[in-house]
Amino acid sequence: MPIDAPLGPTSYTRMFPELPSFQGEDQFLHALGRAGGLCDCGDVDDSPDSVSDTAAGWPIFGQFVAHDITADRSTLRSHTNVKELHNARSPQLNLECLYGDGPVGHPFLYQHKDPAKFLLGIDEADVHRNSEGIALIADPRNDSHLLISQMHLAMLKAHNAFVDEARLAGVANDRVFDEAARQLRWHYQWFVLNEFLPSLVGDTLLDRVLAEGPH
Repeated sequence: MPIDAPLGPTSYTRMFPELPSFQGEDQFLHALGRAGGLCDCGDVDDSPDSVSDTAAGWPIFGQFVAHDITADRSTLRSHTNVKELHNARSPQLNLECLYGDGPVGHPFLYQHKDPAKFLLGIDEADVHRNSEGIALIADPRNDSHLLISQMHLAMLKAHNAFVDEARLAGVANDRVFDEAARQLRWHYQWFVLNEFLPSLVGDTLLDRVLAEGPH
């Protein structure tokens, strides 16, 4: 399929449908998450075997990518029927979680006097927020914690920098936003293909997928 081919509505599915769903008692699940439980690292120092050589920022970048290609708007509940879940995102690396519907569809994301640029927070060290502190961004999940919020903010600033570059290059004013968005998407896609995926799945599998397509 060409990379820009139109995509229809997409649904979620299970990675391993042949395996039975996990069943756990509530008491056991609460025990896993309690203080001192298996999921609590506490103040235990890292051992040489537990320290990875993978950059600590990759999980945050991976979360940003996940928010860009998937969005489940259903109510959280147990024993979900995956056939009833629909992906509210187009499964493409198009930064939909950043741009929303653009300056026309989501004008509150952009500057009033310069709609080619994103609106930042008052001190520009944070995303823009309303009077109750709720982030005014295209994907509210990107304000779930400080690290992903700062990742989102960095992408906003990168777009604004590309706007400035486009204007210096003489791009027509009515094309500045599109050019800046194109440049940011290309850089983002390059990072995913050349940096993120090799660190996640390895060069061998990545080369196979590029040669044979996904399965």
